[in-house]
Amino acid sequence: MNPEARTAAEETVEDAPLVEAPPLDPAAAPAADAAPAEAAPAKRSRKRFTPRRPSLRLRAPRLLSVAVLLGLAVVVALLALMNSRLLEIDSVDVYGADVVSPASVRQLAGLKGEHVMLADFTAAEARIAALPMVQSVSVSPDWPNGAKIVIVEREPWGRWRANGTVWAIDSHGVVLEGKPPSADGPIVTQISALPAVTAGAAVDLTAVQAVAALHQRGAPLPLPSVVGYEWSFSEGLVVVTEHGRIVFGDADGLDYKYAVWELLEIEAQNRGEPLLFADLRFGLRPRVDIGFQLGRAVRFHEPSTAAYGATD
Repeated sequence: MNPEARTAAEETVEDAPLVEAPPLDPAAAPAADAAPAEAAPAKRSRKRFTPRRPSLRLRAPRLLSVAVLLGLAVVVALLALMNSRLLEIDSVDVYGADVVSPASVRQLAGLKGEHVMLADFTAAEARIAALPMVQSVSVSPDWPNGAKIVIVEREPWGRWRANGTVWAIDSHGVVLEGKPPSADGPIVTQISALPAVTAGAAVDLTAVQAVAALHQRGAPLPLPSVVGYEWSFSEGLVVVTEHGRIVFGDADGLDYKYAVWELLEIEAQNRGEPLLFADLRFGLRPRVDIGFQLGRAVRFHEPSTAAYGATD
């Protein structure tokens, strides 16, 4: 549109008469008390609810304060318990004592008057375990102010004769005092004068182990039977039969030595002569006496077979 046409149009609008609005009809106007028209329900917008996260910067000092207060409370409680006379050991109960004196056990324990949380129960066990008749011991606190001691005493297993006295020994070779020797257990006669046998001492454990195994097995043949066991420094353990002596020495290679003994008894019976002596300590070349002072050199290749060479 050019400028001249626009100017004419503006003048025409300005010269036009104003049009008045028609008066409002009171009847047509809605009453003030009339109920407003029911509006259409607005659509609800679905918004995701995002929970508000607590500020760690605000809670961290509080948590630290609570932890410090709890730690102080625990320390105060522990100090109070440490200094409390209510936790001092006042009674010491001993269980399992038959030969051993309960009073001696309590005295060795040394726990009375000690604080139950500070007492050295391990050291008390070590002192009590040193008693000859005690095989094992357990010491524990008996809350709130006591201690409990449970001991297991050694039990007689066999007999050890030395210097005219028969002692009871347990399965570990410890010489017992206060309990009679087992009537049905094996008896070992110590030939050598030393070592001196006293209560609480320990005899040769390997000999005791060998005797335990041999006593359970018995003789390899019905005859001759075993009549006893001997022990000395020079030979170690010796099985005494009705015909002679079988030197085992100790429990090393016991199965092999027993098999050799069985073969020698069979050979002696085949010859119709007694097996007077056999030294089984030297493995494949034992020294053997079969018959009446007839020396035999024997070499075994396998436990089940034997090759014999007479040297007489």
